[in-house]
Amino acid sequence: MKKYSLMLFAMCFISIGLFAQVSRSKIKETQNNHFGFGYLYAVDLNNHKTNTFEYNDYFLSHNLPYAKLELSSSTFWGCYFEYQYDFYKRFSASTRLKFTFRNNTYDFNYSDYSTMNGKRLSSTNEYDLSLNSLEIPIILNYTIPMSENISWIASLGVGLNFNLSQTDSSIDGKLNALDLNDKTYHLDFEVLNNTSPFIYIGTAFDFNCKKHKFRTTIAYTLYPKENYSFNNYIKSEDLNLLLVSSPFSQNYLEISLGFFW
Repeated sequence: MKKYSLMLFAMCFISIGLFAQVSRSKIKETQNNHFGFGYLYAVDLNNHKTNTFEYNDYFLSHNLPYAKLELSSSTFWGCYFEYQYDFYKRFSASTRLKFTFRNNTYDFNYSDYSTMNGKRLSSTNEYDLSLNSLEIPIILNYTIPMSENISWIASLGVGLNFNLSQTDSSIDGKLNALDLNDKTYHLDFEVLNNTSPFIYIGTAFDFNCKKHKFRTTIAYTLYPKENYSFNNYIKSEDLNLLLVSSPFSQNYLEISLGFFW
């Protein structure tokens, strides 16, 4: 956490230094400073990680309990506000405040074998989860003019993600059998890191319209560390068994449209 705090301090220092150079006269005179906002649509590329609660024939043949977690959607949206400074020929630096909003619905399927009934029983609980966050990156851009009004941009950056979602939470399920009455099938959501670093890689096209421009971007955001975890417990008076633990991160691919002036 101390390391991330130092990184955040450095990012803020750089951002303040960039913004400190902005004045109305300079903006009109040099056009080195640009402000913008935009919207994004993204696809979660960690869908295989969030669906790791799977059973196999071993559980069935040995009459063991199992759980399965299914995500109904892997897309989400967001918005951002950005400042960009053109500091040397084709090079520019930018920082942004990007908010992402994920409202995911999971189906938590759990099953256990009832010796009294002589068969396997199953049930499903729906679980709603918000994974909202704030991202603050520092991005280096390289621009290549394609024509008088169109430019291509390559971007690389690093930043910090701040968790804005709900904290640790859980749901409990039961099965309707006398010999299973004291068992609870427990799904636990855990926030592993409220602050985490990420890497940003993007490419974009600028379409100039006098002093303004529209920007279309395709970008990939990579989280080296796993931010969240799903844990499945089976609990009773004399049992507290962790059946499955599934940590995951938020790597995603986005398409965005922005307006700059």
